[in-house]
This record gives sequence, C-alpha cells and structure tokens, in this order.
Amino acid sequence: MAALAWGAATDPGRIREENEDAFVAEQMVFAVADGMGGHQAGEVASALAAGTLRDRLSGGATSLDVVVAAVLEANAAIFQTAHVNAAQRGMGTTLTAMAVLPPNDGRQEQLAIVNVGDSRVYLVRAGELSRATVDHSYVQELLATGHITEAEARAHPRRNIVTRALGIEPNVRVDSWLMPVVRGDRFVLCSDGLVDEVDDDEIHAIIRANAQPQACADALVVAAVHNGGRDNVTVVVVDVVDGIDPDSIAAIPADATDDDTVPLTRAMALTDEPPPTLEQPVVVSRVQQQLSRRMTVKTFLLLLLGAAIVVVVFVLVLVLATGNSGDDEPAPTVPVTTISSVTTPAATVATSQPATTTVRSTVTTLPPTTTATTTATTTTVTP
Repeated sequence: MAALAWGAATDPGRIREENEDAFVAEQMVFAVADGMGGHQAGEVASALAAGTLRDRLSGGATSLDVVVAAVLEANAAIFQTAHVNAAQRGMGTTLTAMAVLPPNDGRQEQLAIVNVGDSRVYLVRAGELSRATVDHSYVQELLATGHITEAEARAHPRRNIVTRALGIEPNVRVDSWLMPVVRGDRFVLCSDGLVDEVDDDEIHAIIRANAQPQACADALVVAAVHNGGRDNVTVVVVDVVDGIDPDSIAAIPADATDDDTVPLTRAMALTDEPPPTLEQPVVVSRVQQQLSRRMTVKTFLLLLLGAAIVVVVFVLVLVLATGNSGDDEPAPTVPVTTISSVTTPAATVATSQPATTTVRSTVTTLPPTTTATTTATTTTVTP
C-alpha cells in the first residue's frame, strides 16, 4: 500500500461568511469540492460530493472506472436532491479528487485523478510544478484557443465562470487520468479560491518552503486570504513517501500503452474527448452566486427547430383551411322541383311514367302589399 502523508486546510476568506467548500483527506481518497448555489445550497452540493467519494472510495478502488462511477453517483445525488427541494434548485459543485488503486493481478499501485470544474490538482515532481488537471472554465477555453494570455486570464472579468459542474444535469463528463505512484511526488488539490489569489510561481515557492504537507496546506490558505480572500479557499496536500523510483519514469517511452507504466506526459494529457469550444454555454457563475440551469447550445437549437416546425405546421394548416373554405363551401341551396307532368287549363298531357302522385311547391314573391303564398298542386296521371 502506498505510503502517503497529507495535510488539509480551509477558510471562508474575507468576503463570505459561509464556507461552501468541502474536502476529503483520508488514506485512500482525497478530494476538494467547491459548492455553488447560494442560500447554503452550495454547501449541500459540495458535502454530497465529498461524502459520496468518501463512502465509495475510502477502501480504495479497483479501477479508474470505479472512481469515475463514484463521481457520477455524486452528480446524480446532487441533481436529485435539487430536484425535490425547491430551495436548492440550481445548486452544484466542482470536484477534483485523487484515489489510490491498490495492486491487483500483477498491476502496480496507481493513483486515479478525476476532475469536473475548475478546482485543480497540481503536481510537483523533481522540483517542477505542473498542473495535473485541466480547468473546465470559460477563461480556460480562451487560453486554449489563444484568445488571451495567462496574465490576462488572471484578471479576466469572467474568470469565475465554469463550463462543467456536478449536479447541473443528470449526466456529466468526467476527466480522468491514471498516475504512477512515484516517490517524492507532491500533489496539491485546491479550490479556485487559491488560484484566483495566488499565482503559480507563488504557489511553487510556498510548496518549496514547506516540507511538511500540513504546514504547506496552511501556508497556501494563509497566502490566499492575505492576497484578498475573495472566495472560500481549500487546500489538500498529499506527499508520496514511498513509491517507484522517479528515475524510472523518465525511461518510459512517451507512447507507452501499458496502464502500469503511464508516463507523466501521458497522464497529464487531455482526455480523448474534443475540448470544449467557445460556443458552449456558460453553466455556472460564481460572480452571481447562483448556479441556474442554463440553456445549452444544443437545447437552444432543438427549441429553435421545434419552434420553426410549429410555425410551418401552423402556416400549412392555415393555408389548407383557407383553400378548403373556397373549395368545400356548400353551394347555395337552389330549390329543385322534379316535374313528371304539366297541367294546363286546356288539357292534361300524360307522360310515359307509371301512375304517380307528384307534389310541386312553387314559391311566389308578391308585391309589398301582398304576402308570399305557397300553392300545392296535386295531379293524378292515368295511363
């Protein structure tokens, strides 16, 4: 079993009274969840996420899929809770986590990392700091497409908008990686309350200056509060005390496919899914302190298509109705009298028909001084 040492610290910051962050720091699982929603709903969402991972992964996980399944379960729990409680509608949380995968069937011990949202996992190896996760945020999309620089991202007015979070939809995409357990590695899991106040260079300097994980976590939180503390800040620091020789990692080819020998370059790569585009909708805004269910581009297009179909159908029905009104309108009723015989004062002219009795009705319009009368004439025809 991996020999790990860890420390954790959290603070509500200088602006907010409540702390909507939650974390897990145990032997086999570590996580940071940054809740959003306001009115304590964010606190509920982050607690549900942290509690689900603690319950499902405290004994370790047999595979990366098991870890991802735990995240999906947390997503479903938050979504369902918000659905049945009107006061918590729209709540959600980011989540970044690391779980230990014990050796199994000849496989070496590994670390599984999962991420949804803009909470981060940093990795320090051989004195170098790198990000082991990729933010799901609007600013990250701008960075990825070259629209802004890293310096501009830190001051961007929409830097607190994330494009993916737990609890917003019934399903969620989860980024996941497998990492080897390398002796001397240090992982820093944190909410965006740290990275919004402390840049990577300062984070690295604090990490180098604090050898013990608990002291490091405390120092990072203090720095974030000192630099502004505009948001809740939570940090979990995990040190790998014993593991494989770090020199052996460099010898692994970059295109290795064996899960037991995942090199750092592959473990830190993006997932196979296409990166989000700038056209994707904004899902969450912490600036407004609410996480409403917003319309996605796909949903908008479907609604637009539906509206267009309704309009077309309505127009067709209207056209057909108008056309039918001209074609099918009943013709004026014209009295038709079938005459089988004609009677004259002089004589009766017989027809070739059998003897019948015919009633002929004649309507005569009289001058205003008279009234209309109906005369019925019965004629008997004898062969």
